Amino acid sequence: MTSETSKSQPTKTIPTGAARLRAEVTTGCATIIIDYPERHNVIDLEGWLALPELIARLARLPDMRLIVMRGAGGRAFVAGADIAQFDEKYSGPHGSHYDTATIDAFDAVAACPIPTFAAIEGYCIGGGLGLALACDLRLARDDSSFAIPAARLGLAYPPNATDRLRATVGPSHAKDILFTARRLDASQALAMGLVNYVTSTADFDTELAHHVATICTNAPLTLKAAKAVIERHPDTDQAEIDQKIAACFASADYEEGRTAFMQKRPPEFSGN
Repeated sequence: MTSETSKSQPTKTIPTGAARLRAEVTTGCATIIIDYPERHNVIDLEGWLALPELIARLARLPDMRLIVMRGAGGRAFVAGADIAQFDEKYSGPHGSHYDTATIDAFDAVAACPIPTFAAIEGYCIGGGLGLALACDLRLARDDSSFAIPAARLGLAYPPNATDRLRATVGPSHAKDILFTARRLDASQALAMGLVNYVTSTADFDTELAHHVATICTNAPLTLKAAKAVIERHPDTDQAEIDQKIAACFASADYEEGRTAFMQKRPPEFSGN
């Protein structure tokens, strides 16, 4: 795939299993859109439950190289879980089910074998920030805002999301965000390392397209191996890591990369 071909591919819609989620696929890239703009793209229980299978299904598509997550409407990425459901779904015997659904959704995004990218416009709050943290990279519009208001609601933030927050910004910043429940602007988020990139409203779509094209033109097997190595932990099966690394050196893409370098041309990787 080249950057030019990635710009001109037709878009295919994929069923998501949730009314408020949409998925669009072009060659090499899938975009999951949280589509509830009138409520700042809060995610309801149906959406949390649908995300793990949706992520797995998209990652299995042929030649899939990147999954982008973004909110509809331009005013919010995700403003958290649907508080309107809390009395019914997040209290009493149903509370653990709702909490498990959000935890499983975060873990599914983080465990995706291909890179994931959060495109953040506007509010990125609570569970929305947990979802963004589960992604590998985060681009924010310069008028975006970030917060985890769990301490103001009297609920516990999911442990897996808390772990990712600490791993991303460090213990001191993580405590600041959780203890104060304060709102951060995009420049503060960038300074903390909460996001990777910040751009203006006018340049947002162009900047996003640039990052998508840059990632999607690189060797897919190398991206998978790099993610696996970076994300490894004491319980990781080292044999699987070694297999991914070996697959890179045995691939046609490795030959293509070397040939393209010698011929002074951009490589065209196939993922094989």
